[in-house]
Formats: sequence, structure tokens, C-alpha cells
Amino acid sequence: MALTAQAAENSNWTNVEALRHGDRIGVVQADQKRIEGRFDSANVSTLVLESQGLISIPQDRVIRVYKIGMSRKKRMVIGGAVGLAAGAAVAATVSRRLNNEGFFAGSNGGAGTAAAVGGGAGIGLAVGSFTGNGYKTIYQRQGGR
Repeated sequence: MALTAQAAENSNWTNVEALRHGDRIGVVQADQKRIEGRFDSANVSTLVLESQGLISIPQDRVIRVYKIGMSRKKRMVIGGAVGLAAGAAVAATVSRRLNNEGFFAGSNGGAGTAAAVGGGAGIGLAVGSFTGNGYKTIYQRQGGR
């Protein structure tokens, strides 16, 4: 059983070794200190990251390694832009179909377009805000050693 757990942990460590140079990562150490920086290198016994200089951490001191994804702000900007484009596409399509109904034509024409574009942008912002947490666990030490 212990051999199987060790083999699983070693194969999990290969995820760390497979990271690309420059990937943004975080490391939780055995003393619960957290270091975030850019991945430099890893081998079977050591992880090296750049965080105000190169920091070398022995594998036996590493509890968890996680990859830092996109920030919430960036996801919101992307979601808002996609929503804005989708709202504009909906407004353009619907306004051609309903141009005699008054909401997208005449004196109210701008209000319908603004509502569709603004609604799309708002939905995109919300979706961007609530999707993902930006962190993905790459390595988790097995057991409570």
C-alpha cells in the first residue's frame, strides 16, 4: 500500500516537472508558508521558482503546487467584451426583424439597441466574474506526512 501511494505521488510530481518555464505558480510548503512566482524548473527532488530571485524548494517540503490562471478582472473584461459583441449582434438582427414594432425604430430606436448591447455586456461581465477561480492544483502531497 505504501509503495502504491509513493508511486502515485511521484507520478503526480511529474505534473510539476511538465510545467513550462515562466508559468505562474504558487507553492504551499510544509510550514504552511505560501510562495507565488514564475516556474523556473523542477526535477525529482527540487522545485525552482522565480519570486524576487530564484527560490529552490525540496520536494519533501512541498505540500501543494497550483497554477495561477487568469485574474477575475481579466475574465470580466473578456466576458464583457464578448457580451458586448453578442448584444450588438442581437440588436442588429432583431432590429431588422422588428423595425416596424417601434422598440428598435423611430424615436426609440437607440433605446432598444442600447438595452440589447448593455444587457449583453452586463451578462458577459457577470459570467466572467463567476467562472473559475483562477487556480488549478498541479501537485498535492498524498497523506498527512
